[in-house]
Amino acid sequence: MELLAPKAGEAVLEIGCGHGIATGLVLAAGANVVAVDRSAKMVTACIKRNERGGRLTAFESDFETLDLGAFDAALAVNVDFPRHADRGWAKKFSDVIKPGGRVVLVLEAPTIRTADRFAMAAAAALAGAGFRVDTELGQAMVAVRAERVP
Repeated sequence: MELLAPKAGEAVLEIGCGHGIATGLVLAAGANVVAVDRSAKMVTACIKRNERGGRLTAFESDFETLDLGAFDAALAVNVDFPRHADRGWAKKFSDVIKPGGRVVLVLEAPTIRTADRFAMAAAAALAGAGFRVDTELGQAMVAVRAERVP
């Protein structure tokens, strides 16, 4: 959450919402959240966990195929976009993130090799889609933070 720094009233997209733990933290900051997951079971869990949090829209879908509108920020925890065949995820972020908006991708990485692969591939893809990118390596995790260049 520190890297995303959600603010009250912001529109935040969460990809791979899972059980809704991060969703709840973003909602607690006062942001409006659209949460997406490929699993209907996870979407249900996210909604149930955050039913009193307000300002949440959650649904089952692939992020890359949606017409989502514009967001101030996006978050994905343990969604290894670069590992899979390119479905246009970096371009999709540039389509949905407002100029000056930010993207935070966090991966729990069991090895330094996994962390390095993720960071390099995600940073290159986002930079190629018009983002200014920083990476941060922590203990057993890596984060890629990107800001859409206005």
